[in-house]
Amino acid sequence: MILSLPLEKNVDTGTRFDTQSFGIMDTFLFTSESVNEGHPDKLCDQISDAVLDACLEQDPESKVACETCTKTNMVMVFGEITTKANVNYEKIVRDTCRTIGFVSDDVGLDADNCKVLVNIEQQSPDIAQGVHGHLTKRPEEIGAGDQGHMFGYATDETPEFMPLSHVLATKLGARLTDVRKNGTCPWLRPDGKTQVTVEYYNDNGAMVPVRVHTVLISTQHDETVTNDEIAADLKEHVIKPVIPEKYLDEKTIFHLNPSGRFVIGGPHGDADVAASIWMDFTRLQHGRKGRLQSSLN
Repeated sequence: MILSLPLEKNVDTGTRFDTQSFGIMDTFLFTSESVNEGHPDKLCDQISDAVLDACLEQDPESKVACETCTKTNMVMVFGEITTKANVNYEKIVRDTCRTIGFVSDDVGLDADNCKVLVNIEQQSPDIAQGVHGHLTKRPEEIGAGDQGHMFGYATDETPEFMPLSHVLATKLGARLTDVRKNGTCPWLRPDGKTQVTVEYYNDNGAMVPVRVHTVLISTQHDETVTNDEIAADLKEHVIKPVIPEKYLDEKTIFHLNPSGRFVIGGPHGDADVAASIWMDFTRLQHGRKGRLQSSLN
């Protein structure tokens, strides 16, 4: 999720830029969010992705439209798949849940004992006749089996060619997973979400990151840890190793488990469905200085 907010006039932009040298409207706030691997939404995405990988591994010509949904003690995989691959869908579901860390009801889902429902059929022949034939038809004769609306851009503000807010939110989420699995923060559980707001300066059309305005981390935890311990561990073991010191200052806002309690998580705490995982073809374009590049296939 990406949000953009106008900068209020009383917000200090930090010491790296002289606010008198440019108008207040030349700065703005940009927020990116990332969910942990144990968040129900991401869990569903990973299961659908694993199904796609399994099909393509055996049959590169697989046609996959796979959806996953989950709620308390249940995961369902459904959709239309045409493939020569021999795929054990239930095993993929359980293995993916187990790898993430859902190994008991106490953490939100028991990979070995939860209900796994599979409703996979072959692609409709009416759709198939219109979209297949990429080896024999001209590109303009091949139809699309689905429609999508997407936007995005590449920017040179980070080595990853992604907005700094997105990079930091994603890295914070990955770090949460690392310190949970390596035992640094044993109180952590799989579910969680991160959000980073970065203040930008508009330098003649180039969006230049100035500082991190706000960091939000909401993470599932066990019953033994206090809110103060959570905040201290998140700052020391998650935020400091990820966010460069030059972007943090005394005015940076930290919301660390602001709800005060996040014990019930995973599919036990929320319901979700994956974004559609579909296999066709992609085209990537990199822009410069955050200017939008678009491609319609």
